Amino acid sequence: MAKKEKSQYNGIFGSAKGGEKRGFLATLFSIILLAITLSLSLALIIAYLTPHVPPSLFGQFTIVGLFTPVLYLMVAICTLLWLVMRRWIMALIFAVLLLPGVFYFGDFYNMAVMVDKQLPEDRNEFTILTHNVRGFYNDDGKRVVSDYVDYLAKGSVPDILCIQEFPREARGVDRIDTLFSENFRGTYYTSEAVEGGEYVVRTYSRYPIIASGSIAGEGRGTSHWCDVVISRDTVRIFNNHLYTMSISADDTEDIARGKILQDGDRMRSIVNRIADNSSIRASHVDTLRYVMDNTPYRQVVCGDFNDTPMSYVYGQISENLYDVFVESGNGYGYTFRPMRGMLRIDYILRSEGLESQSYSADESATFSDHLPVMARLKIVKE
Repeated sequence: MAKKEKSQYNGIFGSAKGGEKRGFLATLFSIILLAITLSLSLALIIAYLTPHVPPSLFGQFTIVGLFTPVLYLMVAICTLLWLVMRRWIMALIFAVLLLPGVFYFGDFYNMAVMVDKQLPEDRNEFTILTHNVRGFYNDDGKRVVSDYVDYLAKGSVPDILCIQEFPREARGVDRIDTLFSENFRGTYYTSEAVEGGEYVVRTYSRYPIIASGSIAGEGRGTSHWCDVVISRDTVRIFNNHLYTMSISADDTEDIARGKILQDGDRMRSIVNRIADNSSIRASHVDTLRYVMDNTPYRQVVCGDFNDTPMSYVYGQISENLYDVFVESGNGYGYTFRPMRGMLRIDYILRSEGLESQSYSADESATFSDHLPVMARLKIVKE
């Protein structure tokens, strides 16, 4: 009789010793998964808070915001694992945590219904392109001004071109002036503000520029505005290059690979630099926001913000504005080529009185570490 009971017990579940071992491993796995999920969830909560907390209080939040899409995906994977394990309460708790991320999803990924629609010419429409050209240095450190001009010439020369890190003393940059002159029958307008050294923030326009001004500058972030007259309406264009993150190419590659986690001192240095520079950008944005709030015209705010959509800087600038990528973009919206194409830090935002018609970031352009970003906007007549 005793032998029969032993045989039944060994049938499906194995021996008592084996069952205890599997039970121990399952418990250990649950504990490890819980620790990982809680850690990732805490980081995701910090990322959610980043746009609302001034960097002067918790500047370290900024670096967490950089990885929001990755954190969100990893928490989602952990939640699925809890579901597979039939731990319903755990799965529900972490699923609820994922809900706020739905409201940020469009800031990173968008699927336009008609991205290739052909639009008829309309004098109330205009194209605008923003690009941080990094002094026209390519990835090999070679200046490629001529290649860049050829690139613009082969495409559709934008009605308004906003360039950051423009080297006004570099050989061949006058070819851009020639290009605008040839495309717009000899009439075009330019305005600029000094960034530092030979570099300027420069705006080209086929439309008359009737006023302009600048905010800050001299190597710690520059914003330049121009009032352009388009179809008898005035639109203020803000061309921005906010203060750098101070992260080198080697830093970005090591961050993307996770190698930076192996060097505590270097990681602390990068986090502190990002935090300090984020505070500088936030101070700049306070002044920029004042000018924006007191602008009587329609507005387009574009350029290199050096911050992601999950940042205090973006949150402040985009208040009461519309992100053209969110409205008309397609796919994952990165604009910064390093860090495996994770970051969108270049933007075109519009105010009321304008409509988004199209948006694109050219992934084939390798003239800089930033992608050129173009949009077509339409003036809505009252």
